[in-house]
Amino acid sequence: MIGVGLIVLVLAAVMVVAVIEAVRRRRLSEGWALLWITVAVAAVVLAMARPLVDRLATRLDVAYGTSLVFAIGIVFLVVVCINLSMQVSRLNQRVERLAQELALATEQRTGDGIAEQAPESPDDPGSSPG
Repeated sequence: MIGVGLIVLVLAAVMVVAVIEAVRRRRLSEGWALLWITVAVAAVVLAMARPLVDRLATRLDVAYGTSLVFAIGIVFLVVVCINLSMQVSRLNQRVERLAQELALATEQRTGDGIAEQAPESPDDPGSSPG
């Protein structure tokens, strides 16, 4: 049987390689890469320090050390989700502001305040009266 520590070590190595490759292809920023590499290293440390995790779980009145690790992992993922939600909100505000600036620039470019539109075709369902 393969030990848990070896499996975690291999998975962490694969994760680090995947993160570095994502950064190299510019699909992941360096800040997030540092976070996920730290997670991989923490997973290896937790797998190797299993007696320490079990002692900490006993002191915190948690039945099993693995339950403590999963609880910490869930809290970590909730924090990451909140952070990502804040970033998405910020980007939505930025897109809205850029769309407004584009509309103003288009209006100033046309001069009369009405943007040029393509003539509507008779087949267009939105052009029929009624």
